[in-house]
Amino acid sequence: MTRLRHAIALVAVTCITLSSLNADTLKALQLSGGCCHDYESQKGIIAKGLAERLDIEVTDYLEMDANKFKAHLSEPGWSAGYDLIIYNFCHAHEADADFIASVAKLHHDGLPAIATHCTMHSYHWKVKGDKKPWTQMLGVTSPNHGPKSKIKVDVVAPEHPVMKGIPATWTTPKGELYNVQAIHENTVVLAEGTRTEKGNKEPLACVWVNTYGKGKVFCTTLGHHNETMQAKEWMDMMANGVKWVTSDSE
Repeated sequence: MTRLRHAIALVAVTCITLSSLNADTLKALQLSGGCCHDYESQKGIIAKGLAERLDIEVTDYLEMDANKFKAHLSEPGWSAGYDLIIYNFCHAHEADADFIASVAKLHHDGLPAIATHCTMHSYHWKVKGDKKPWTQMLGVTSPNHGPKSKIKVDVVAPEHPVMKGIPATWTTPKGELYNVQAIHENTVVLAEGTRTEKGNKEPLACVWVNTYGKGKVFCTTLGHHNETMQAKEWMDMMANGVKWVTSDSE
């Protein structure tokens, strides 16, 4: 009986320990899908790269159809139980302003977000008004992009936690630089990009953070090609971005 009690106690302690460890694991929901990109591969690249750098569990939702994607994000409680949302999607032609505002409100209310590449070209092209919920949440407005080219990335805020360990200058293996035309209030640009071929006249914001209401948002327009996402610099930035949006640091 004594040995049995000891065995039960040991199991209980082990369960408590495992429970404590699991409680510290970040839970992320990654939303992918749409046109123009290899989302099937990219969802795995991002999940694997983050798991190699952080204690994180990434749940994937991949939907290529814009209407089904919208239906999922219209379900009550779709974001419940997650510490952050990772957006890597391209559904550019959504015009339902109320739906878009409902998603953005989750982040305004405090849910951290990560947004990459074509997420910046989604949910605002067909929405009217000067202050569109999606671009206000992201922190910038980008209407289009330039030609394919490697991108020279220059860090402009090396003191920011997201830039920790990131080289002052690095070049993407491939690229598609977005024309960021407006930077909104509370947005802090961390890095700027210049095309190495058919170069842009002025550097363009390509990495930044935004404070949106109670929520923290990290964004990068870099990431059209799988090779860019697989670059150490890109994935290190993503991991730093996750840590920043889910922390209390400024």
